[in-house]
Amino acid sequence: MTASGAAVFGPHIDDPDADGFVGITFGGDGHGAGYGRMLARAEADGTARVRFETGRRAANVVGAVHGGFMLSCLDQAIFIGPMRIGRLESPGRAVTLGLSTQFLAPGQADHPLDCVVEIVGETGKLMFVRGQMEQEGRALLTYQATLRKITPRAA
Repeated sequence: MTASGAAVFGPHIDDPDADGFVGITFGGDGHGAGYGRMLARAEADGTARVRFETGRRAANVVGAVHGGFMLSCLDQAIFIGPMRIGRLESPGRAVTLGLSTQFLAPGQADHPLDCVVEIVGETGKLMFVRGQMEQEGRALLTYQATLRKITPRAA
């Protein structure tokens, strides 16, 4: 909460976790708060890896990870990944213009999802990312996205 009592919705980064991951949570009661604690780390190849816990809340009627849950996680990862590698200040500094996905395999609702994020191009106002969502090394979906960077308004 701020001094005025308004909820803080931005990401909060906590101490490093195992294997170089840092925890990220969103404050407030907005949509981002529903993800709980996410993990993110920069990889040696210049990409980022963003990890999401699954569990029963992520399952569809047949017990696999729901496609909508995967897409929602992906929409978080395409912002958190560039933040983790120092190319985006915060999720509030960009919006999604386009997101294309190709589902390859079902995921298990009792194992974490990893989203690999690669920045393939950037202009003054646009960022182009691509990658895949994996579970235990197996590709579940591939994607490409275009983000529109937002510059802060002068006070």
